[in-house]
Amino acid sequence: MLAMYEGVPVRPELEIVALSERSWRVCDSRMPPTDAAGMLAYVERDADGFEVMLLRPGRVETVRADCLAEALALVGARMQNP
Repeated sequence: MLAMYEGVPVRPELEIVALSERSWRVCDSRMPPTDAAGMLAYVERDADGFEVMLLRPGRVETVRADCLAEALALVGARMQNP
């Protein structure tokens, strides 16, 4: 079963927290809030689309997405392949 965020279907394990009208923090809701491993990404909308900062153990990977659905799909894929 899919959840929705701003009309975009997302994995139910994703917790999406709006930080502003143009930025979001995305966490794994199955992890305790105090566990840094539960922080998956930051997403920010800019003039050219969306910048997605994927947080991985020991590094940060920045990728681009054309829309929020694509950005959240990238984060969901990160959950499957940490």
